[in-house]
Amino acid sequence: MGDVAPDLSSIEITEPGDIPDGVAFEDAMAEMEDCVDQLESGDAGLDEALRLFRRGAALQAWCEARLEAVRAQVEELTGGDAAEGDDS
Repeated sequence: MGDVAPDLSSIEITEPGDIPDGVAFEDAMAEMEDCVDQLESGDAGLDEALRLFRRGAALQAWCEARLEAVRAQVEELTGGDAAEGDDS
């Protein structure tokens, strides 16, 4: 149980496959939000902004894939009764 999640800030990420196993969804979201914050600050030069954009896009794709995998697991566990949305 001594597994430590990788520190995403020290990993070069340009595509979802760059994100190592064991990363928590919440950590990936926080890293993506950090990329957005840095981009929105306007302080990054052109090359850094492009790096941040690529990193953020890769993190977004990874998070979306993770959410879809969890949704599929929930649907399987509930026999396909997982609600797409609650209209009530």
